[in-house]
Amino acid sequence: MFENSNRSLLLRRNGRPQACDPCRKRKLACDHTHPVCDRCKKRKQDADCVYTISDPRASRPKRPSPLPTVPCTPRLASRRLPQPAQGTPEVTPNIQAPGLTRPGYLGPTSYCNIYADTENSLSLLETPESASPRCEFMTRDAAAGRSQDVITPPIRDMCLTILRSIPDTDRGNTLRFKLSNDGWVRPVALRGVKAFYDTFGHIFTPENRTTAQLEELARTLCENTLKPFCDDESDPEKWLSQFTGKNTRWELIGILSVFWEFVPASDITALWKGKRSAEYDKTFRISRDNIRLCFELCKEFTTGNTLMLYLSHRCVVVDSMIVGDANVLVWRSHAESVSLCTFLGYHALTATDRHPVNITCQIKRTLFHHKYIVAMVIVSFTGRPPLIASRYSSTPLPLDISDEELFSDHDIFMKAVGRLDERGWNTDGKIYHATRIRARAILARLREELFEIALANDQVASIETLLTLRARLLQAVADFPACIHFNPLDIVDPNVPIDTMASRTFIQLEHLQNMFFIERLLLRNGHEDKGDLLRVSYDLVILTLPWYGLQATCLKSIYYLELDKFAAFRNDCEWLVMAYAVPAGGILCLELLKPTLHIRPHADPRITRSNIIQKLTLLVAFLEWVSPSGSGPNGDLCNDAKSVIQRVLDQTLNAASSVYEPPVFEWDFSTQIDFNFDLLDTFDWNRPDFPSSQQSNQ
Repeated sequence: MFENSNRSLLLRRNGRPQACDPCRKRKLACDHTHPVCDRCKKRKQDADCVYTISDPRASRPKRPSPLPTVPCTPRLASRRLPQPAQGTPEVTPNIQAPGLTRPGYLGPTSYCNIYADTENSLSLLETPESASPRCEFMTRDAAAGRSQDVITPPIRDMCLTILRSIPDTDRGNTLRFKLSNDGWVRPVALRGVKAFYDTFGHIFTPENRTTAQLEELARTLCENTLKPFCDDESDPEKWLSQFTGKNTRWELIGILSVFWEFVPASDITALWKGKRSAEYDKTFRISRDNIRLCFELCKEFTTGNTLMLYLSHRCVVVDSMIVGDANVLVWRSHAESVSLCTFLGYHALTATDRHPVNITCQIKRTLFHHKYIVAMVIVSFTGRPPLIASRYSSTPLPLDISDEELFSDHDIFMKAVGRLDERGWNTDGKIYHATRIRARAILARLREELFEIALANDQVASIETLLTLRARLLQAVADFPACIHFNPLDIVDPNVPIDTMASRTFIQLEHLQNMFFIERLLLRNGHEDKGDLLRVSYDLVILTLPWYGLQATCLKSIYYLELDKFAAFRNDCEWLVMAYAVPAGGILCLELLKPTLHIRPHADPRITRSNIIQKLTLLVAFLEWVSPSGSGPNGDLCNDAKSVIQRVLDQTLNAASSVYEPPVFEWDFSTQIDFNFDLLDTFDWNRPDFPSSQQSNQ
């Protein structure tokens, strides 16, 4: 038996802590407390609580060599990022921190719930005084593991790669934030970066940034990351103090790497010149590597927490910016992020949870619904089954309060909660990060119902069911607060803040995409074509291409004056055009190939054959701009889309046509069936099985 409670834990060969002899004999969960575990204390068996192990070598901590002498075999080769920064290690250490043995969230069907009553009954029969604890997270193990030497050579290489890239104090205190898109992470980063440089800023100077100093800091960060992290803390200051200042963890370094500008930009207008600057690319590569390495380090020292889940989400984002949304690397990162979210139990937070609404509860709700939204977006893009579903989730929407109120004291926080309406929306008429998450989550849940119909093999929805779902979609948007209702004039109104305009536009795009899917399903099931799909597709195209939104309002001359208004969303444009404009452009192509407007002019006077050709021509130019010659993320998809649209335009413009009798082209659809373009193929818009209503002119 241990005489010193600070002595290292005995470990089995698999790296897990050794249970005491009485608990092991009874096959009960031991909490590994030294010198006597809690279970033996309750059973009054202090003298019998002995820890023995058959292989004494397992308890000896291995001392690492000062420098690695043999290159380590990468374990992450299958998810190696393309073009890694020179010298960036891509290895995962082979140690397992004691805290990693915690089981995570266990639902109603888990063994804990099934055997809890049986275990309690057995304990009562054996010793009346005993009270058997249910499944517990062994946080004490993580604290005890701090005494181990955790800096192995692979970990050392990963740590030094990150720390050597951190900017100095003057440059590092300035963070790059995206307009109104960071939410609760922004105040965390601002508080964290100030405390980090106040505590460790002296290290990041040319004279002090030595390998020895960085190794000592790396050891401190690793030991801090091993400490138990309370994600149920209701006091914002106490919650922040767990990972800031002297308690800085790798999770915080990863978050700061999202916003640090590692290489100063020499030309702030470079984003609008067709390609990014060299400084931007280098900053992005360093940021990408740091985020991924910090996440891998966190996986070695902790099972998961709120900050780590955010890091995993950022890994999905940066991977999609590198290889495109349909790539297997993004799918794997997304799957890992969803797995961590459900492991932590953030999908099963209820309104009557044991903790009242507070900062950590609000952040958990926000993180879960953000992950759910991303899951539905990926399904929209790829047509693959969702990895998370609302039917297995009970987490309520986050309350619509500002980030300032979220991090304020209890009284201010509760006053903000008291001002909300009965549905949880704010009554201030402002758009907060939670406002956008709530609106997008509501739309995502309705979209999931559409996917259950569109992607299921054995489910055929009636037209009445689809019409009811369409009415619910329209009503959901009508019930949104007035502050997020879309107005086309917002794009050119100089009095509308850019973040307000962007929030309304993105929410409107997601609503239009829902309508796009429902109209496709209605036509597929034989509903009469009244031009609704064509109208929705037209709106998606002109709303995604910002200058055509301006042209639609007949204010072309203002566009060049307002160009800077869209500069902050240059990177978003690349993704938005692929997610929204390209599928909608496919429907416009079908109208040119199988014309209907000459039979019955559309009720919307904007939708004419001439305007459709103009919009498709601009879409081709936009695809070339965001991905010249197929370079960049989704480059292959851009090329396939351009190829299809250009061929349709060539066929349309080169053929002899009449104003009153536009030709019906004999399009060779066999050349499209094998297009490697999953986005357009998701709902089969480019296959020859058109609804009969679209073939009425034949």
